[in-house]
Amino acid sequence: MSTTAFAAGDFGAGNVVCSQTPKNAQSASLRWSKKLGNSYRDAPSSPLVVNDTMLVMSGKTLYKLRLSDGEILASATMEDTPSYSYTPPTYSDGVVYCPLDNAIIQAFDYETLTPLWVYRDPLGGQSLTQIVCNSGRLFTGFWNDEEETANYVCLDTEDPDPTREDEEKAAQWTYPHKGGFYWAKCVVRGQSVVFGGDDSTAYDNADSTLKSLDVKTGRLIDTVNIKGDQRSGVIYCSETDSLMFVTKAGYFYSVKIRADGKFDKVSLKSLTLGGASTSTPCVYNGRAYVGVQGGGFGEGSMQVIDCVNMKKIYSVKTRGYPQNSVLLSCGYENQDSKVYIYSTYNASPGGICVFSDSASQRSATAEDLFIPPETSRNYSVDTIVSGGDGTLYYKNDSGYIFAVENTNAKIPDCYGILRIIKMFVNVIYRILGISG
Repeated sequence: MSTTAFAAGDFGAGNVVCSQTPKNAQSASLRWSKKLGNSYRDAPSSPLVVNDTMLVMSGKTLYKLRLSDGEILASATMEDTPSYSYTPPTYSDGVVYCPLDNAIIQAFDYETLTPLWVYRDPLGGQSLTQIVCNSGRLFTGFWNDEEETANYVCLDTEDPDPTREDEEKAAQWTYPHKGGFYWAKCVVRGQSVVFGGDDSTAYDNADSTLKSLDVKTGRLIDTVNIKGDQRSGVIYCSETDSLMFVTKAGYFYSVKIRADGKFDKVSLKSLTLGGASTSTPCVYNGRAYVGVQGGGFGEGSMQVIDCVNMKKIYSVKTRGYPQNSVLLSCGYENQDSKVYIYSTYNASPGGICVFSDSASQRSATAEDLFIPPETSRNYSVDTIVSGGDGTLYYKNDSGYIFAVENTNAKIPDCYGILRIIKMFVNVIYRILGISG
């Protein structure tokens, strides 16, 4: 059976989906919500959708939920807790990889949730960087403090001893860096892996570098100078054949990388955003969408950028600072020539905001797509994930996970069809006097 996994930032140049997500508040409805924590310290992790299930970490437990209604199908005990629940697990080839506190990565079999192996990094740290799997290797980084050293690591994905569940795996290579790696998701291009990191100081705007390493050996191939903590995923933009990312110093960067893994430093371009950004860019049709911090505490916007000319097209004010990778749906492009952009924000009530964009558009206004019930409102830095039927999944610091469906979907999703069939069968059973 083929497996489809949906998680933050796994859709090419950022978090792009083609499912028909709810366009506005009138078409959005809460399908279900589930409480798996109490605050930002023990809230559930960002969700991972695999086929008809959701995988989420909370406390020391890995849960597998039924996607249609949020019911718990299975669970497993992990070696530690996720670090502040910012980072989702990652799925690849039947295995779930969990980033855990104290620089631990633990692998589980997806079907059974049986533990397979564990990695413990010798330098320790929080696991805040999303794991990337590529060609039998996984890459991630850890963070101790802005002036302390932590590792970026590469592990092979093979189970070293299938007869055991607790064997410890060794890294293929490690790359230590003063300042460590905070939300510094990498991108693999050819035989090089590219990522940034913190600037090694307690400030947000000191000199820093983007790094290119050999995927097999971890040998440093090249660096390019940038400004500030690089706390976002690096993505690839096909329209410009370049890598794009932001920094906490408030810059949006674009740079080309050659086949040998060295940067084309002449191509390096930057754009001042007017505020800090930790938002992994989402790129579609030559436009980039990033969250930017506003002038005051809690203020923010989503900015739309021309990737070719490296100019800001317009900005959209949001309820708070969007620190996630915004979600873009192109599911309606053939109908109205628009894409729809969704984001959470680091402020209460911790809901979802949305705006639409098109090729010639020069302004937009964000609206509230979904506001949680009063008992489940809190801040959110979560990246929204869309299932195949367009239902949106995310969590906030109240400890709740939310499933927000599109009530105007023209074609019922498979779970809706199954519910209708079950209701019909139950009616027939009652007519015939049969116990279901």
